Amino acid sequence: MVPGKFRTENLVREYRAGDSLRQIDWKATSRYRKLISKEYQDERDQQVVFMLDCGRRMRHAETGRMHLDEALNAMLLLAHAAAERGDAVGFLPFGGSRRWLPPRKGGNLVRQLLYRTYDLESTLSAADYLVAAGELMSLRQRRALVIIITNTRDEESADLITGVQMLKRKHLVVVANLRG
Repeated sequence: MVPGKFRTENLVREYRAGDSLRQIDWKATSRYRKLISKEYQDERDQQVVFMLDCGRRMRHAETGRMHLDEALNAMLLLAHAAAERGDAVGFLPFGGSRRWLPPRKGGNLVRQLLYRTYDLESTLSAADYLVAAGELMSLRQRRALVIIITNTRDEESADLITGVQMLKRKHLVVVANLRG
């Protein structure tokens, strides 16, 4: 399961010592006349979409590696973890080259991502979060976990917040801000 995913309750069981009070299913408890707890399972078969900033802020380098390279490594590692759990993974870079890899599953998913990202470079222009959010909203109708990987400064945070609010209408959004 990718961090931040939803949990669904679909099982109940007899209460065990240590269960949280929030876990108690009060309707089932009254029906069976004994404490009943909700059992949670991680959702599977979810959609995960990585939005990778390829704008000028990702050109900065620390410890000899550009932020874009570090972000790509992190994205591929998370994509591998999600694919192992049976989730579909997609990719949308913004602020640079235009590519779209719709969420898919499969054993060679990470290899496909490597093939689609090996030649990515950061550009000299600033990434436009609002345009990127609008593009993803038009491309992705089904609800997804959207992970935005970027590197902002204070002057850009208002656009990022507006873009995230736009995406939150339909998706669960996580922002990984390098802020280097």
